[in-house]
Amino acid sequence: MKVEYDLKKAPVTYEQEKELGEDPVRLDFLIIKKDKDAVLDDPIGKFFRAVNLFEYKSPEDGLSIDDFYKAQGYCLIYKGFDRKVNELPISEMTLTLVRHSYPRDLIKELRNEGFAIEEAHSGIYRISGGISVPVHLVVTSRLCGYEGLKLLAKGATKENLIEYVDKAVASGDENIKENAGTVVGICLSVNEELKEVGNMNEVIRDLFKKDFEHERLEGRLEGRLEGRQEGIENANERVATDMLKENLPLSLISKISKLSEDVIRGLAVNLGMANIS
Repeated sequence: MKVEYDLKKAPVTYEQEKELGEDPVRLDFLIIKKDKDAVLDDPIGKFFRAVNLFEYKSPEDGLSIDDFYKAQGYCLIYKGFDRKVNELPISEMTLTLVRHSYPRDLIKELRNEGFAIEEAHSGIYRISGGISVPVHLVVTSRLCGYEGLKLLAKGATKENLIEYVDKAVASGDENIKENAGTVVGICLSVNEELKEVGNMNEVIRDLFKKDFEHERLEGRLEGRLEGRQEGIENANERVATDMLKENLPLSLISKISKLSEDVIRGLAVNLGMANIS
């Protein structure tokens, strides 16, 4: 093509073997059904197919039309990555975009491009038309239920946090309680005002202590709460460290903690986790 166009003196330029970004593509989160035909009964889960990709945008991040198409691209890369031909049919995939506030500019752009947008549930919007992978947009500020998602953004209340922790403790499931501890740490790191609300730290600590005999987990929670008094930078490092221990994606840790990926890699090395992605 280069020869053909050069002979015609075509008004084009060339870029060969162009790298698309410095880092490999990383997905924020995946939910894979153990039984692809199983139907979940919650408003987000009803939309799920066999493999469901999530892209989470922190409250400070925008969500533009380019972000929308980029996330679609991630889905297509995941479909073909390290698989046999059509091992994962496109018809078995979904994409969920999560953002705290309603992205008016994106919705306007999508409608201008001919997409159909339907509010399937309070705070959950189905986007269809002309795309390979069906998309749900979840706006957490308008969402009913899903307390954990709401706690990841600013605006969480003392009541929200206590109710969430109480449910986790009452479950009696150590995995649920440990994951809830991570959500609590993130919530406290992005909601500065909560540390000023009465005895919030003591209330949360006491709720966990009722059931958390487990010294390591209790120590992690104590560390998060004490970190609030040591300045936001140190607190963010604590949040990132906890998320590293949960083997969460590097890109998601960076979004939530507000630390650069290089800083997070340094924390991982200190934990003996040299290879993270």
